This record gives sequence, structure tokens and C-alpha cells, in this order.
Amino acid sequence: MLNKLAFRNARRSMRDYLIYLVTMTIISALMLAFNSLIFSRDLKALYAQGGGIMAAMLCLVTFFLIFIIAWLFHYMIRFMLEKRSREFGTYLLMGMKRKEIRKLFTRENLLIGAAALILGILPGLFFQQILTAIFYHIFQRAYHLSAEVSGYGLLMTVCLFGAVYFLALWRNRRAFKKMKIYDLLYLDRQNQMLRRKQTKRSAVWLFLAVAYTILFFSFLFTGSFNMANVWPMSAGLIVCVYLFYAGLSGLTAIRIERQGKGIYKGERIFLLRQMASKIKTMRFTMGSITVLLALALVGCSAAMMLSDYQNKMLETELPFDVIMFSDEKDDDFARQIAILEKEAEPEALRVYRVYENGSTTVNDWLRENLPYFQNKSQQTENTGSSEYFDYDTYMKLSDYNALRQMLGEEPIRLGERQYLIQTKERLKDSFQRFRKETGIEAAGHSLSCAGIETIPFAQSGENGADYILVVPDRLANSMNPFYSLLAADLKGSAPDGLQDLLADSKDYENEETGEMEAAITWGYGTNEIITMAATVMVRDNMMGEMRFVLASMAYPLFYIAIVFLCVSMTILSVQQLSDSAKYRFRYQVLSKLGLREREIGRIVLKQLASYYLWPMLMAVILSGILSIYAGQRFVFYTGIPTSALFYYGISLLIFAGVYLLYFAATYTGFKRNLF
Repeated sequence: MLNKLAFRNARRSMRDYLIYLVTMTIISALMLAFNSLIFSRDLKALYAQGGGIMAAMLCLVTFFLIFIIAWLFHYMIRFMLEKRSREFGTYLLMGMKRKEIRKLFTRENLLIGAAALILGILPGLFFQQILTAIFYHIFQRAYHLSAEVSGYGLLMTVCLFGAVYFLALWRNRRAFKKMKIYDLLYLDRQNQMLRRKQTKRSAVWLFLAVAYTILFFSFLFTGSFNMANVWPMSAGLIVCVYLFYAGLSGLTAIRIERQGKGIYKGERIFLLRQMASKIKTMRFTMGSITVLLALALVGCSAAMMLSDYQNKMLETELPFDVIMFSDEKDDDFARQIAILEKEAEPEALRVYRVYENGSTTVNDWLRENLPYFQNKSQQTENTGSSEYFDYDTYMKLSDYNALRQMLGEEPIRLGERQYLIQTKERLKDSFQRFRKETGIEAAGHSLSCAGIETIPFAQSGENGADYILVVPDRLANSMNPFYSLLAADLKGSAPDGLQDLLADSKDYENEETGEMEAAITWGYGTNEIITMAATVMVRDNMMGEMRFVLASMAYPLFYIAIVFLCVSMTILSVQQLSDSAKYRFRYQVLSKLGLREREIGRIVLKQLASYYLWPMLMAVILSGILSIYAGQRFVFYTGIPTSALFYYGISLLIFAGVYLLYFAATYTGFKRNLF
């Protein structure tokens, strides 16, 4: 009898809380997909090539998301307990034992959880195939869809999902034990009255929260954050989100009490009173939803940045098939050329020198004027490497044009007393200022700048660090050879492991300390956020590794964003749908007062829109400022040719689409429950 009742109640709960069931199914599917990737036989070789970072990131993200999913399960089970508390109180009055009621409620929720887990298996396997195909595409390898089911991935999903679900049930069982019959009968009628003294006090929190938020973002944009204050102030910003809703409910109640202008216009008094009481009882929930939505939007924007960099900038950072640095001034790279000819098919090879004349004019100007150096302390320890080489770096025009030919670019011409600046796109404006403010001298002559070129040119420790000055061969011959370089254009793709072979033939890194042990200070440039600096760079080998590293960070961020969004929308939607039965009487009163069904439907739309608007609006403001600021920094330091608004705009469009789907489902269900 108990089992039959549990099954009937579980089926009814699945119908009443369909959005919750769908969200649990999506979560179980995503967990299965990502957990299966950790143990996938197809991807184990790729994990090894990527240094195991993907498996580590997936494990870390799964561990982190467990807490959010646990909060969702606990919240929803507690919520269903409150909504059915009168039913359980009636069971007790009829003589049913408390232990039997606990068993009944537990079995109902186990059936719901098991249904979500089972329904998520097939979508999870489908998501796994999609993700696997993406990773193979990153490595530019063919992948054929297979019906592989990872036993360990499935076991891990069942264990984690089950453990979190049982923990939520156990916590609610403990709360159920402490409830008396009176508590159960009136649990769903929690007091929503706003006491006047509390109302006036709580309204102050709104203004304090807004003031603190303005202070936080002023610190952000003025660069006043440091390691000592950034974490406490970030925690304070999260607290202010909760205080904002406490103040909003109080301010709304004050307006109602003072009968502000236009308050009795149309249905406004009805909507304001509804909103004030709802925010009062849901302020912690709405604060949590706002935080989750803001974090999801920021995470999605960060994932978009990494994905865009992968698509646009990797080719720019690795223009040559092979390029190799040597601290020897007259190195002929005979050993390395032999490796290339044995392992690959070189179509063109170029051994050349970079020169110096003892000048540090360019280096000094950059250190004084680039924003990169403004908040950096001067390096005091000799680590064998720095942002720039010890001297300004020069290149022969003939070598420069030969390298341009490798890249498919037209040759450049220079006058006898001219020089060309070859630099990165993000530094072009800085060098425009440099050519106006500072002059260059070589062989006793003042040189004029013939122009600035920003073609991709391997300038993170190879062809200079951030820049190189191109001069006529005659002037370069009067300078001192500084270091040597080998550039190669290969026929077809480079074989796997070629970079390791070349690096082993000329290794400058101390294995114990990680410091450079070259005869000169090696300059690696001022790239930030994402850097690719090495004394040996094989394009095809490094491209796959960097794409894998970027994907290892981007896709877990998308995973987190999707889960956060679904959790937030589920709680918000279920709250409104469950209240539709309680609000039925209020809307029946409106109907008896003469409002037609269409007019009541419009009021319902406004009411739901207000509940959905505030969390989304607050999340958009907070995450928008943070994401746009981060996007501007990302564009500035990486030089990627994209607007900072692009990343956040795409993320917002995706979220708005999902948001509207949940809103439409809630609105349809709400109206169906009313009429």
C-alpha cells in the first residue's frame, strides 16, 4: 500500500514539478558526458599529449559543481516538503506514524531522482560523443561516432548523483523529525507580513548595497585592488546582493504604506503588494539566484574569450612552421637541420642573425611607457630571462624579406638611412608614439622610421621580444651579432614529437630551477593572460597543445555556466508554479470584480515578469561590468581583433534565449493552474 501511494505521489510530483525533473535530467546527462570523458579510451592518448590538464580540470569542475547541485536538491526537496506539509500533518492526525510518512516521502523522492538519472543516460551519451568529436577536431584528427559506454564514467555519475541526492534527503529527514503536527499544518503559511520597524530598517540596506557596489567598481577601474583587499571586497559584493533584496522589499512596502503617486492606477497596488511579500520571503533565494546567474554569465564570457582566441590568434602567434633560437652568435644549426631533414620535409630553410649595437633606447622607452610595467616591480634576481633582451634588437633587410616570403608577404624596401619597426598589432599605437618622440641612431647616423609592420612574426623570444628594428644590410654589418635563429617552411604537417627532438638538441632550461641558462638574457615579450614563449616552436606540435589547453579551460566554464543557469531558472520557475494554486483565490476575486480572463492573463504576465526581471537585471549589471572590463583587458593584452562587448553580448544572447524558454514554460503552466 505504501509503495503504491509513493508511486502515485511521485508521478504527481513529476507532473507538478516537470521543470525540476527536466533540469535534473539535464544535470545528470551533463555529469555523465563529462565524467565519461575522464575515462574515455579514445581520449586517453590526447590527455597524455595535453599534459593531463583536461582530466584534472574536469575532476575539479565536477567537485565544485557537486555543492551547487546539492544545494538545488536540498532546496527542492525542502520546498516540496513545505508545499505538502498540510498533507503530512493530516496523515499524522489520521493516525499514521511519523516513521511511515518519512519513508513515504523518501521513496517518492528516490523515484523522482532515479527517473531523472535514467532519463539522462541517453542524452549524456549523446553529449559525450559531441564533446569527443570536438576534442578530436581540436587535434585535427578524424573521429567516427561510436556507441562506447564508459562503465567507470557511468559508475562515477551514479555515485556522485546518488550521494548528493541521499545527503539532501537525509538533511530533510532530520528537519521532518523535529516538526510537530502544528508546524506541518501551517508550514506552507509562513508569515509574509512586513513589520513597520523592520520595513524602515531594511530599506536602508538597499542604499548601502548600491553605494558599496559603486565603491567596488571604482576600485576595479582605478586599479586599486591588490591581493590584500580583492577577496574581502569581492565577498562584500556578494553580501550586498542579498542586502539589495532585503532593502527592495522594504522600500516597496514603504511606498505602499505612504500611498505614493500612481499607486492605485490600474492593477499596480495588487502587483506591488504581491512583489513586496514575495521578495520578503524569497530574498535569500533571489540573492542566490542573482549570484549564480552573474557567475554563469562571467564564466560563459570567459569561455567565449578563450574560444575566440583559439580561433583567431593561435595562427598569429605561430606563423612559422619551425623557428628556433640559439645564444651562439654564429650557430649554423647543422644538427637541427639534420633532424628536420630526417623527420620532416623542409621546403625552405633560413639561418640568420639578430644584431645589437649596445643601445637600449627602445627597451628603455617601452619600460617607461607600456602599461604592462606600471604595476610591476623591477626584477632583482637573475633568472636568465626577462621581458626584453639586454639590448635593442636589429635584423637585416635581406633576412626580413626572406622571412616575409616564407609567410607569403611582399618584400619591403628601405632607404640607406631608414629603419622599419616590426611589432605586434597590440603595440602599434605605442610605437606610433615612439617614432614621434624618440630617434634611432646606427653607425653614427640618425635614422628615420619608414613605417610600422604588424604581420605575425614570432616575436616572443625569437625575432625579438615584442619588436625588432629592420635596417639595411650595410648598417647591420656594422653592428654586433647578438644571437642566431633558424626558420623553416615544411612540406605538409610536422610529425608528432618534432618539437621535443629539436628542444633536446639545444635545451637552455635548468630542470631543477626552471631558469634559463643561456649566454645572454633571453627576452620573452610582454604577452599576458595567454603566453606562448619558447626557444623552439614547431607550429603543428604547439598548435595542438595550446588548443587542448584552451579547450580544457573553455569547455568546463561552459559546463559550469549551463548548470548554474539551469539551477537558477529551475528554482525561480518552480517557486512561481507552486504558488499558482495559492494565488488562484486572489485571481478569482479579481475575476468577480469584473476583470476578464485576458486582463488577468496580462496581470499574471506582469507579476511573473517582475519576479524574473530583478534577478536577471541585477546579474546583467554585475556580470556586465565585470565581463566588459575583463574583455577590455583581454583584448588589450592579447591583441585579438574583437570588441570587448562581443564576448558578453554573445553570452547574454544565449542566456536570454534559455531565460525566455523557462519564462514561457512558467507562464503557460501558471495560467493553466489558474483557469
